[in-house]
Amino acid sequence: MKKLIELSIKGVSAALVCFSLFGIVWNLVNGGDYILTDYVYTKMVLGAVVVGLGFSIPGIVYESPNLPYIMKIVIHMGIGCAIFLATSFVVGWIPVSFGIKGCVAAIAAEIGVSFLLWFGFSLYYKKQAQKMNDRIQNKF
Repeated sequence: MKKLIELSIKGVSAALVCFSLFGIVWNLVNGGDYILTDYVYTKMVLGAVVVGLGFSIPGIVYESPNLPYIMKIVIHMGIGCAIFLATSFVVGWIPVSFGIKGCVAAIAAEIGVSFLLWFGFSLYYKKQAQKMNDRIQNKF
């Protein structure tokens, strides 16, 4: 349970940071004219929380010693990306008004950002494991 809470906090934090940064970029792209009505902002923040949980909670799969690493990635990222895409359509992150090209571009960007974040976290944890291994080696 402690691990799920820790993963949830990290996932929601990362999602809200990304949401804030993309909101700033979108605001700049629109020349400061980014108006949200009908609780759209609230829906988007809640969507970011759902996406954070959707990516972080399936990360528990990395604790399983029985699954091959590639299968862990497929499970984790498959669930996370599916939740991300579904949430994107619900809260309006996919700009359907931009036509099919805009939708495809937004989906590609979301999946790309997801894998970049996954890759960054993977490098971080790999480096942490290497540091721990080095400390263990140096003690003996």
